[in-house]
Amino acid sequence: MTGFRQCAFGAVATVMVVCGLLGTTAQAQQQPAVQSRVNALPPALRAAVLSGNMQGIQAAINSLSGGNPQQAATLAASVVSAAEQLLTINPQAAIQAAGAAVEAVQATSVQTTAPGQTATVLTTAARIFIAPEVLRVAPLDAANVAARAVATATTNNVPAITANISAQAVVLAERILTVAPSAAVQLAGSAVQAVQSQAVQTTAPAQTLAVVTGAARVAVTTAAQNAAPQGVAALSVAVVQIVSNPVVYQAAPQAAIGAMANAYAAATSQTVTSTVTTVAAQVTTILSQAQNSAALSASNSANPRQLNAILSRAMPTTGTETNTTAANNAAANNANANANNNNNQPSVSSTFQSNIFSSSPS
Repeated sequence: MTGFRQCAFGAVATVMVVCGLLGTTAQAQQQPAVQSRVNALPPALRAAVLSGNMQGIQAAINSLSGGNPQQAATLAASVVSAAEQLLTINPQAAIQAAGAAVEAVQATSVQTTAPGQTATVLTTAARIFIAPEVLRVAPLDAANVAARAVATATTNNVPAITANISAQAVVLAERILTVAPSAAVQLAGSAVQAVQSQAVQTTAPAQTLAVVTGAARVAVTTAAQNAAPQGVAALSVAVVQIVSNPVVYQAAPQAAIGAMANAYAAATSQTVTSTVTTVAAQVTTILSQAQNSAALSASNSANPRQLNAILSRAMPTTGTETNTTAANNAAANNANANANNNNNQPSVSSTFQSNIFSSSPS
């Protein structure tokens, strides 16, 4: 019996050793594959990407491109592609590289010369800034990159790309709401502003609606209203204006009604109205007009009744759900990144802190 146990133990040990060797071999094979795009970068650019220094990456792109916009776009596309491969092993470096790539294609000369590569950079950067790996370690960096991507997409003037990037940005805004509510409101505002264009609404009504419904879910939360009441007021007005467009409304009438309900609840909350006294009247006027719109009723026969319920405060609202545990973990993971910030409220870059809309809702 003792011999049998020894044999069995020896067999198990052998299997464990073999499995361990196989696992080590698999990891060794996977590592070069993960970094293949990184290794394909020019040495100076590769070093900058691996360092996770956005300014260093930008400097390397500028130096290597020599002022050639086509070359700058090519390098930016290579950088953001490499960044996506870094997500699983170094998400902090990945989001910094994505930000540098977006910066590289912001120039009008680059967008005009290489529109396809500009679009590739923006869509890949969007996949990076909403990645869970990035959200865990650098939510504010993700918000900054998202804001830059939205701004670049807007100047790129391709409605479908603008709608797509804006929709991803609102997804991120909802995800960072508990960790950084002020940043979430600003990012949602940037996305909503980007889809205010009639060309965007006509080209991509479903994505436009996704943007405003997500923004309205942010606006209706107490966290958003306490952190940025003026931003919430601006969001509320913009949401009801956009969703009242028949082209957008008919993409999903019940989602549109939900966005209107959330925007009205946000605009009439005590926190918001005490800061922007005219916002409730503005939103009420827009919704009253929507209630009597024949075009909206053509898409949804219940529109007058549902708008009446909203204005009578009988329509339930749905805010962005928050997970306290997840938020606390994200905040803890992000503590080192914000070590130099002396304020209790997380901050964003000066570009990101600019006004959401060109004029006040009042």
